[in-house]
Amino acid sequence: MSNLPELTSPTYCTDEDLAVRAGGDFITLCPAWQQMAAGTDGYFSSGSPWVLNSTLTNFAANGVAPNQVVWLSAPKTYFPGGGQILAIDSVSGTSITLRRLYKDLNIGQPPAPAAGLTNVTFAINTLDPQTAEASFDIKRRYGIDENIVDRGSSWVYDLQDLRMATVLTVLFERYSQETRTNRGDFAMKIGVVKAALNQVLDRVQIRWGPQGNSAEPTTIFSCKLSR
Repeated sequence: MSNLPELTSPTYCTDEDLAVRAGGDFITLCPAWQQMAAGTDGYFSSGSPWVLNSTLTNFAANGVAPNQVVWLSAPKTYFPGGGQILAIDSVSGTSITLRRLYKDLNIGQPPAPAAGLTNVTFAINTLDPQTAEASFDIKRRYGIDENIVDRGSSWVYDLQDLRMATVLTVLFERYSQETRTNRGDFAMKIGVVKAALNQVLDRVQIRWGPQGNSAEPTTIFSCKLSR
């Protein structure tokens, strides 16, 4: 029996969505204690430049999942500067298949040479807990309830309408928590993200049903009036 706190499901964005919006900040914004896997023993076999393997880490057993992201930071010859962030497409034991963010499999420059690569430093951190909290808040704002017939997430016409609101909510909270003074780029980004979040929340309309016309659209304003 687990004492895991109850978390909302489904959630409306993934680490991949957050990494696309946050860029290199994603690495800093992920708390170190939310690490799914890390090591310096990663390797790409010859002929498989998109499949990262580990001799010591069982990714599947650690709970690594598709749409999380991996940060490759060494060897510096192949991952200079801040390294590279790639999306995880699938997980199988001690191997994960990678792809470029928001790209299909085998699209773009592979992270490793065709001949293979060893001594790869990797880290997989997640913002899943923050995403669950933000998704719960979004559900409350727009009257989405998995326990009510025709009002669960599966009844929302296009969940992309909620993705950006969730992404921006998570990033606003994380930038705020990581900022200690009113100086620096994180302090500036708090205002930028907050402004973008307010604009998104003002314009989001939740359309219901397979065709998006099964009921009147729900907005943040209609929900407030109905309470």
